Formats: sequence, structure tokens, C-alpha cells
Amino acid sequence: MADATHTDPQAPHGAVSRPLAAAALVLLALSAAAVPLVDAGRVSGYVALMLAHAAAYVAVVWLVIARPPRRLDLALILVVAAALRLVALHSEPALSTDGYRYVWDGRVQAAGFNPYALVPADERLAHLRDATIYPNINQKETAITIYPPMAEIVFLAANRLSDGLAGMRLLALLLEAITIAALLAWLGSDGLPRERVVIYAWHPLPIWELTSQAHVDVAAIALLVVAIVTARRGRQGITGCLLAAATLVKYFPLVLLPALWRRWNWRLPAAFAATAAALYAPYALGTGSGVAGFLGRHLDNEGYAAGWGFHVVWMLRDLELADPPGRLYIAAALAVLAALSLVALLRRGADEMRPEHLLLLATAFVWLTSPHYPWYFAWLVALLVRVPHPAVLAMTLLAVVLQVPRPPGGPTWTTLLAWTYYAPLLAAVAYEAWRRRTATR
Repeated sequence: MADATHTDPQAPHGAVSRPLAAAALVLLALSAAAVPLVDAGRVSGYVALMLAHAAAYVAVVWLVIARPPRRLDLALILVVAAALRLVALHSEPALSTDGYRYVWDGRVQAAGFNPYALVPADERLAHLRDATIYPNINQKETAITIYPPMAEIVFLAANRLSDGLAGMRLLALLLEAITIAALLAWLGSDGLPRERVVIYAWHPLPIWELTSQAHVDVAAIALLVVAIVTARRGRQGITGCLLAAATLVKYFPLVLLPALWRRWNWRLPAAFAATAAALYAPYALGTGSGVAGFLGRHLDNEGYAAGWGFHVVWMLRDLELADPPGRLYIAAALAVLAALSLVALLRRGADEMRPEHLLLLATAFVWLTSPHYPWYFAWLVALLVRVPHPAVLAMTLLAVVLQVPRPPGGPTWTTLLAWTYYAPLLAAVAYEAWRRRTATR
């Protein structure tokens, strides 16, 4: 998709693009129709509506990138972005139970306990139980929290707003506003039309997984995008602090460090290390290595140690083509990420930040780690605002199929889902290889 950086002098200055306004009405209608489906647990119907949303959304993205913006288009985009999120907030957070653990961890901290020290079922926390949050917590008898310390700070902040899901959802809405404001600043600093923020603002993943379901990824994305803006302005120390905070909400932002670092500038790595240590310190008191939480066992539960958690390995086993051990795949994936990190670090000017490197590292990380849930794709959407790669965009839109319950006899179904959201990227890689080969003839 090409960048559009001009304005049509003959376009009516006070007008809004009619196709954009029509698409907004379609998306609002689809979101309103999705609310009762989510409330009723009709996940397949919800996924079908989100795929319809995706089709209309692709037309919007093409329209915004290919045509000059009208003067009021940005205002329309921002108003509709807010309206879509408010509509989605009318649904129950029924697509995931993660929010209940967030609320519990915030409540535990507000009561003066360390969430890394006690499982929810511990009798010392019995007075914090209720009929809404506690029964819906996964593995409450065996699992201390899985979340890093900055995520725990987010949960405590949400508790201060309201001790319940409403507090987390309100905080998610505020963090979404920060993300969108930071994306506008990034586009403005690069001299691109700010209307391109529609790529994030109207995408179904942020609307439903970040705002409605209030996944804590919303905080990681907000901190990450602000970090990108500060890196763009050369503020390496602040970038290091923000990147560390984002990484200690969800670990994925760490992969972008090579692309944000001004080579051999000590401020970013020093600020990153100092911030990470400061965030871990209060939670580590009295728990020691327990501050790592339930992460290791969670990764085992998701099949990463055994290998089947990675879709490439699962597909090879399911198709009876090969049976690679999980550790071999992990080593190969780390080698690929290391090579791409060197590219992002060395194939640019020392003080240069290339947005395409950010998207390359993020997409490779997502592809190689095989997320099992759609909200793990949401951070790619923020980077697509700056580099709207069609294949990556398709992958994020198709990720919603991961919400579909798997029928009995699952491996074949999982293979189908894996191909559904990896096929666009594989097709793009094959096309790019073919294009380069033919260009060199």
C-alpha cells in the first residue's frame, strides 16, 4: 500500500468523505449486532460478524491511503473510533476470563498482599472472595499470577478506579486514547496523513480484544507506541524507560529494542535495565525467584516445551511430515530473530529509526511464536498504521478465527486455523522472493 501525502486542492474543505461515512455506519451496525452474540456466548456468530467487519474495514483502509483526505475525515475517524468502543463496552467480557484475574490481582495488591506469593485459593485471601470475580479465575488453586510487575501496577491502577471489571475496562479505554494520540503524533512527525490512524482506530482487534475484553496488552501497546514516538525524537533515555515498562506488561515489546536503539548510545539500555530493576524490586521482596510467577508452567501448559504449541511443529506432526523436537524449533526461531535483530540494528544509520524494521521484527516474532489467542496480534495493528503491509494486515484480521471453539479431533482443525492466518504472510514472502528473482534476470 502506497503512502498518500498530498491533499486534493479541489476537495470540499468542509466535507467528509461519503464512502468513509457510509463505512462508519456499516461498522457501527456490525458492532451493535455483535454485542448480543458475545453476551449469549455465540462465538461463531461473533467471528462471522468480525470477518464482515474486516471486509468493510479493508475498503476503508484502501480509501484512506489511496485518496486525498477531506478536512473533516480525521474528526469523523476519531468520533467513530470512540463510538465503536463504547458500543463494544455494552457487551459482557465473555470472550476470555483473563479480566477476572486482572481484577483479582489488583484487589490482592490493594489489600496489601503480594500476588506473586499467594494463589487465589489461599485462605489468607478468603475475605477478598466474591460471587463475581473469584469463581471465574483460572487455576485459582494452583497458579500464582503469571503477569510481570508493570502489568500488576496496571491492575492496581484499575482497582483504584473501580474494584471490578468496570475499572479495568475504563482504564483500557483511557489507554486506547493514549495509543491513538501517540499514533497521530508519530504520523505527524513523519509527515504522513493523520487519517491513517484509522488503521488502528477502526480495526476490530483493538475494539473488541483491548477495550471490550480489556486485555492487558492494551497497556503494553500504549507504552510501546509512546516509546516509538520518543525514539523518533531522539530521546533514548525516556525510550528505554518506556520500553522496559511496556516489556514488563507483556514481554513482546522487547523484540523491538534493536530497531529503537541508537547504536552504541548507552542511555537506552541503561534506562531499560534500571527501570526493569525498579519495577521488579518491590514484588521480589519476600518471593525471590517466585517473582517470575506462573509463566514457566503456563508455557508448558500451552505446549511450547513439548513443541506442539508452535503451529509449524503441530502442522508437520499433524501432516505426518516430520516430528521436530520443541527445543530444536525454539533454537531455530531464536536464530532467526537474532539475525533479524542484527539487520534492524546495523542496516541503518546510527541515529535512524526505520518503521519497516519495527514491523519486520514484530511480525517475525508473532509468526514464530504461534499465538493461540487473537489479542496477541493487536500490537501489530499499531505498527501497521505506519507501514500498512497488506499481508500482515490480513493476518491480524483473520486472527479472530482463533476464537472459534475447536471441535473434537482437534489437530486438523488447529492446522486449518494456523494456515488461515499464516497463509497471507507466506504468500507475501513467496511473492517477494519471486519478484526479486525476476528483477535480477
